[in-house]
Amino acid sequence: MKYSLMNKKIILESLTRALESWVRNASAAQLWQVHQAGGLGALIEADDEVVQVRIVLGGARDALSELGKTDGRLPVTEAFLGTAAWGAPPAQGSPDREQWFLSSELAQAHARQYLAAEVGERQDLLERCVDDWVARKGAASSSGS
Repeated sequence: MKYSLMNKKIILESLTRALESWVRNASAAQLWQVHQAGGLGALIEADDEVVQVRIVLGGARDALSELGKTDGRLPVTEAFLGTAAWGAPPAQGSPDREQWFLSSELAQAHARQYLAAEVGERQDLLERCVDDWVARKGAASSSGS
């Protein structure tokens, strides 16, 4: 199957929706893992009528792998503006920092907001992910003919 520009657009839209859903539904531990080390990836299946995208964590590294990664830094997002509830987190690199994050709904909301913003701002990564997938599919169909 040849993937036209329109098909790539549909796949890109599906990838974006899947990432947005993942961000909304990720557990605190999954958010922590992405925040620390990245590691998101996409499993894409498409045929003439249906596109299915599933976001995975910890799979093969691809264009999405760096999405959301902050190495544990806490970039300020609107979740924290004007709130005194943030408090002082344990020092970066401290073993207590993970437990603090896992128990702080505000920190998790912040991580979700940051990751959602990255999904919107890093369309280049999403496009590269789709392009890589199309190239792999093209190579697979060429060798299978």
